[in-house]
Amino acid sequence: MLSNLFLQLTHIELLMSYSVKDILTLVKRDPRFTVKTLNDMYFEDSIVDESVHRLAMNNVVNWLYDRGENPDAFVQRIIDRCAAFEGVPARNILRSYLPYISQFYSTQDVRQLCLDIIPKRYPLLKESKFLRREVVDGNRKEFFTFRFDTPGMLVTNPMRWFNGLVQVGPILLDTAPYEHMEFKAAQTSFMEALENRMTAEAKDDGFIYVDGKKVGQNMSFDDCLAENDLEWDESAETKMTCVKALENVVDEKTGAVLIHKGCYYGAPAAIVFFDYKANVVVPEPFNKLMSAVVKQEFDSWQPIQKAQEQLLEAMNDSVTVIYYKSDDSISVNSKHLMRNVPARILRNLLREYTATGREEYENREFKRDPAICMDPLRPNFESRLNRVIAHINGTDDKDGNVTEGVKKYFEIERHRRGGFRFVPKCKIIFREE
Repeated sequence: MLSNLFLQLTHIELLMSYSVKDILTLVKRDPRFTVKTLNDMYFEDSIVDESVHRLAMNNVVNWLYDRGENPDAFVQRIIDRCAAFEGVPARNILRSYLPYISQFYSTQDVRQLCLDIIPKRYPLLKESKFLRREVVDGNRKEFFTFRFDTPGMLVTNPMRWFNGLVQVGPILLDTAPYEHMEFKAAQTSFMEALENRMTAEAKDDGFIYVDGKKVGQNMSFDDCLAENDLEWDESAETKMTCVKALENVVDEKTGAVLIHKGCYYGAPAAIVFFDYKANVVVPEPFNKLMSAVVKQEFDSWQPIQKAQEQLLEAMNDSVTVIYYKSDDSISVNSKHLMRNVPARILRNLLREYTATGREEYENREFKRDPAICMDPLRPNFESRLNRVIAHINGTDDKDGNVTEGVKKYFEIERHRRGGFRFVPKCKIIFREE
């Protein structure tokens, strides 16, 4: 599981740059694109599964190609939007920096600190570290390595997305992006990097050809290390065969650079080279983020929220849930579902979900509510939650009757001890009367 932060930036770019009609052609490409997927991409602090990240990012790239658009330009628009602090999920971003705020106010180099905390902010990057760091003529020259346990688990070709994610870091702290950044090695294979836009052919002479042109050469990972004067701890990995790109390979239709000259593809780990001006300091690195948080409490977020609501409505998937105070009951699409304590449990859950998008809950939160558990010594919450689940699933355990449930709209999963997950399957319109 991982944060949805970059998915959220991607989704905001879609909502701000394309019409609902256009985005529908994207979400209808794959039946796994559900309302829940869109909400996971949109809501602050959502946690998503790696497979959801891969589904979204791969579909976005292929959709852009189908439209004749350059995915690299799409990522650059995200970077530019962040530089202008337009449509930035400021609270989510600020929260991700909270453990490091004091360090940024005391650092002698904001951009170097941004790189230093990458392993802590993105734990899915395994064995991430710097292979070499030096200052030459006032510029920092640094080689950073990382790997994924399963290459392509987040997206088939992560190179452009990693570039965007790293460049956004200093920009959001009111600092210029890195002057130069390039992949020296990538776990992505040469064939995967072509993203089905061209066909490559490996010949017996050890070279790779695209449209009859020699564009790659089989070499060892050790050649990459020697070329960049780097040392490697795992000696067995240095013998791995990679493909060194001899030329840039550009998609003719969109202008996207598919293969980057000089990069070794199919390596055991990624190696990224940074070359940037040293000792750049910002007196107030969080000023713009804080201003954006305040501004978004008013009107700047409304167009994005409106676009999200229009998209969900266009998917023709919604349900109206009403809690009636007069008889302590809940109805779903005007049909009675439950009353009394089970209704109060669902009411509290829906209040929180519709306000914040939160889906994970702890039993103890409800046990502390006297309207739900009147006896704190014997709260009996688990059995009460079972009644809620029974109503949702359509089985009334008390009377032994089977009734029509509402699990096609939402469910409650008891996936771990002491807690449960709310699983929305469509847009939920909740109100109290």
